[in-house]
Amino acid sequence: MKKYQSLEKKMSLANKLYKIGQQVTKNDIKEIIEVKEFKDIASYTTLQIDFKNNNGAVNKVAVNKNRMMFTKKIGGTSNSYYLYPNFEYQKESNLYKKFKAVAYTFENSVMLYANEENQKLAQPILDYIRAYDDDILDFKSYEKDNYFLIITINGKTLYELMPEIWDNYYDNFVDAHISKKVKKVDTPQLQEQMDFITHKRELCGYNPNVKFFTMDNYNDKFKPQIIEKLPMSKETAIAIKKGWMYAITHLKFSHKGLEYIIIPSMVDFDNEVYKGLLKFLKNSNNSMKNLSSKEDSFVRRLSKQVEGFDRGGISLDILFTEVNLTNLSVKIFATLEDVIPSRINQVVKEMKSQHISDNIKREENSTDVYLRDYFSREELFAIVTKNTAGMKNRVIQEKIYLAKLLLGYEQIAYVTLLKKFEHEREYDYEHKKRLTDDGIKKWIAYSDNFISSEDRVLDFLKSINAIKNIGVER
Repeated sequence: MKKYQSLEKKMSLANKLYKIGQQVTKNDIKEIIEVKEFKDIASYTTLQIDFKNNNGAVNKVAVNKNRMMFTKKIGGTSNSYYLYPNFEYQKESNLYKKFKAVAYTFENSVMLYANEENQKLAQPILDYIRAYDDDILDFKSYEKDNYFLIITINGKTLYELMPEIWDNYYDNFVDAHISKKVKKVDTPQLQEQMDFITHKRELCGYNPNVKFFTMDNYNDKFKPQIIEKLPMSKETAIAIKKGWMYAITHLKFSHKGLEYIIIPSMVDFDNEVYKGLLKFLKNSNNSMKNLSSKEDSFVRRLSKQVEGFDRGGISLDILFTEVNLTNLSVKIFATLEDVIPSRINQVVKEMKSQHISDNIKREENSTDVYLRDYFSREELFAIVTKNTAGMKNRVIQEKIYLAKLLLGYEQIAYVTLLKKFEHEREYDYEHKKRLTDDGIKKWIAYSDNFISSEDRVLDFLKSINAIKNIGVER
């Protein structure tokens, strides 16, 4: 797996996320973190734990989503919390444990973002949950099922009682890299520096919490380095974080086991045009879901996504990723920077005219030559041996290599291409020798078929300048 180690690359991506974040509104962020749709909602039992006079009682009620705000997890997997104490559990068999875990949400959200008066209202509930041991609410008696667990005070949800939690969370969207206790109060350790994006002298030292580029993801000792090398003001860190959240929600696509993020950029930045690009990509995330089940070709699908971008000054970064939506961490397998949409369209045009396909599934009666026979051998082997899960990473790397080759970010050595031709001649997808019933090698018995396909692949790769050392004799 390749990670961003280059400071230049980090700065480049940070600048692009900053541009996205400047377009992201408060409503956009609410839409990203809020959960509104629940599959088979009728199957859920709603348990309302209502606190009166600091004592809890369980009531079974009908869920009313207008009275509450469900959110995705905030924070890491080991100590995650939610913005409000409204919880959804699927096939849950240990409600006692889940109720005890409600303390995390009170500690990290309610007691942090509620106003002083409401913190006093919430403190006895937090104390009650922390001290909850005897199971007087009988949570252990509930069988495995789907549940909503809602905390209320005198019948009112905390979303109704404490709307400021959402507002204060949004207003304090990022934390400092380093905080120290000063008179028992967490105090951000900030320095006046030149913000690396705005180039203004401001208090810097804020953390956008974009895991792959903060450097302190692995060891706290790197925190001073990130402050010095990528000094960010609060406003910059917020914009980058918002840009990243928008990207992994609305600009992330999945296609046949390949996950990728498209980040557009412009040479001569135009705010309205850029907004249009983001809106187009966001909308394509919905329209492409139906297409993805039918379209087997990655490059043709990509072409359809960016067909409206083919104008001067617009380029795309394509990040091949694996995103953990629980804590927003990410693995980046490869990045194609500054892809020109016209290149994508040119490749698709050449593939159509030369009858070349990058599909994995061979279409019935197709006369195309399939690149899979030479560049997708790992995936074909995984399919025929029914081991796609075990070979997942190898297949992803194979797909990325072909994408790089087609889009101009990789060239294959001519001798390497000849070895791929030879392997296809000699072995089938299970790595067994290709032999006729008489034991003759198939490529000898049907040499014209093999050579014709190889020549067409060779001509196609030449046409998109994907071969190096082409002068070597075949």
